Amino acid sequence: MTKFRRLLAALLAVCIALSLAACGDTSWICEVDGNAVAAGVYIYYQTEGYGDALYQLVQEDSETYTYPYIYYYNMGYIEPTVFDVTMSDGKTVEEYINEYALDMCKQNVIVDKLFADLGLEITDDEAALVDSQVRSAWQNNGEGLEKIGVSEESLRQVITSKIKETKVFDEYYEVGGRNGTTEDEITDYFADNYARIKYMTFTFADNADDAIDETRKNEQLELANSYLAEAESGVSMDELIKRHNDEVAAEAAEEAETAEDDGAEGAETEDTETDTEAEADTEDEAEAEVDEYENENILSKESTYPTEKFVNYVFTAVKVGEFSVVQDDTCFYVVQRLDVKERTDIYDSYRDAIMQELFDDDYTKLMNTELEKYDVKVNDKSVKRYKTRSAFPEVFGE
Repeated sequence: MTKFRRLLAALLAVCIALSLAACGDTSWICEVDGNAVAAGVYIYYQTEGYGDALYQLVQEDSETYTYPYIYYYNMGYIEPTVFDVTMSDGKTVEEYINEYALDMCKQNVIVDKLFADLGLEITDDEAALVDSQVRSAWQNNGEGLEKIGVSEESLRQVITSKIKETKVFDEYYEVGGRNGTTEDEITDYFADNYARIKYMTFTFADNADDAIDETRKNEQLELANSYLAEAESGVSMDELIKRHNDEVAAEAAEEAETAEDDGAEGAETEDTETDTEAEADTEDEAEAEVDEYENENILSKESTYPTEKFVNYVFTAVKVGEFSVVQDDTCFYVVQRLDVKERTDIYDSYRDAIMQELFDDDYTKLMNTELEKYDVKVNDKSVKRYKTRSAFPEVFGE
């Protein structure tokens, strides 16, 4: 497991009620049963919380906050205006980040306590991994981390806690753990919540808000049904997908040629020829490689691509081993659903994510139950001092 889980918001309210003001000391952010968490750990979690906030925004409004937001964040680009956006729970992104960071600091202590109570230990290999990750991170970004108030020791504490959390989680929920999980339970969840498909797209509208051209729609439905009939008669989906792609490409080329004839003379350039040659080279390389799972896509029930309606229809209307035509606001699709359990490589790569999905709520309840056992003190002066924007000085000039 690599993703930290957040404590429940309701419990956070209780913790805040127990907070005490520090006498000017802002070196720590909170105490759990007398165990103080350094302010640098809080600041680090603020930067981590920014990425989590962006992910939440994408889930809430995928049209406005598209995945490039996450991409730009990973590339080091920060969008300043996003801090003032109000999220679905009524909090601004800035408030969400601060709450996230404080949650994680408390959880950091609880993980340490559970780790010790369960008799778990950091192995030599794990200790070496921590050393390596701290050294690498500090060499690459130590100056920037120190500038915002994150010490090397705070970074080490965060990285070590991630390893401890993984081991605590596994102690409870892995096969053979205290929860009694079985591999069958995990694979059954995989089969119920993930789909393995091949599909073709037949577009009848350019935009969901456009008036529907019934003639175009009926033509595309008829075409989709003709492909469906061939698939059901035994023609491979790979062959059908290639033919359909070729037809779509030919139509696009014909439209481009018509546009050129209408006045786009001289549109061809050396760059266009180079692109065409590059595409041909790529196709030659692709043909030379045999892809055992050509044209396959793996969906989860939470997927939104190509559209939410499409994903919903796949899970509710297309049975494993069958072909079907499904529809959303702009397209028909010919879909083949395959047995996802046959893709053991996918299962192996998704297994950590599946474990999170299966037991994340249970783990969060465990964290809350443990936290309720201890006195929690929040250093209000530190919370006021270390504002979210202070963690991004290049963006806000602080």
